Amino acid sequence: MADLEKMNKYMNGEHLDLLNFKELKCLEMKMNSGVRKIRWRKGKFIQEYIRSRKIEEKSLESENANLHKKIGRSHKACKFNIDITEEVNNKLETDAAIQQDLTKTNLILTLFS
Repeated sequence: MADLEKMNKYMNGEHLDLLNFKELKCLEMKMNSGVRKIRWRKGKFIQEYIRSRKIEEKSLESENANLHKKIGRSHKACKFNIDITEEVNNKLETDAAIQQDLTKTNLILTLFS
């Protein structure tokens, strides 16, 4: 237990004056090896994070495209309904005008008869 506590203190930069040059060099090599392993693990973590973000990005792009399609279809349906409504209104206006002309014609015919 005491050896682990000493090693921990050395790795934290404490009590280094107790170590000779060879021990310091060995500690440095162990710490450099540890740093490389830590950096490798961090790199893997970052790669996984980026991969998951790219998957989410593709999913959101797909969802966005589907929503644009729905909006486009909805817009076309609304335009179609508006066109039909305008056509019906025009027909009704035409029929009303014809009806009014017929009434005038009947009135004129009645007057001349």
